[in-house]
Amino acid sequence: MLVQLWENREALRTLVESKGPLGPVIFVLIQAGQVVLAPLPGEATGLAAGFIFGAWEGFVLAMMGLALGSSAAFGLARLFRDLVHRHLARKVFYQKVLLFNRKHGPTAAFLLFLFPGFPKDYLCYALGLLPLPFRVFFPIMLLGRAPATLALTLEGEALYREDWRMVIWVAVVAVVVLGLFRVFKKRFYQEISV
Repeated sequence: MLVQLWENREALRTLVESKGPLGPVIFVLIQAGQVVLAPLPGEATGLAAGFIFGAWEGFVLAMMGLALGSSAAFGLARLFRDLVHRHLARKVFYQKVLLFNRKHGPTAAFLLFLFPGFPKDYLCYALGLLPLPFRVFFPIMLLGRAPATLALTLEGEALYREDWRMVIWVAVVAVVVLGLFRVFKKRFYQEISV
């Protein structure tokens, strides 16, 4: 399937463009659904945004979808607090979120959104259970998700254009950032260990 997608990348863009103004709306809803339901890895939709719409339009659309989906997850956690708590209470990461939040407050949420590999979609649900106001959650979520989303959309556009230098450049920057996070990973996990 990926090979077919690669060979027919113009067809994919044409399909989205054929939907007119609904194409971007459909993508935003898919991105939002990915956060709420988490059936797709967020990285796939971020790459797809850049691949289909280009880096900057893709970034804006992906962030709109992430904002919508993250807000929905946060709100659903507030609305169905007991159900969400029962589901998350079994997850180790939830206990770490609680502890890290207790020690560092909203700064913890921002760092967790930035931290590579941390389950950000579940994080939106977890933060909805904490006494964190939405007006604080929303900008933290946007700022924390933006760097990785921008990198993914840049990578997606570079893949579409077959700009291998840009693909390598973005990959190298990502590896350096991941390396920096690995350096601090041990300290971070000691900080949030339960």
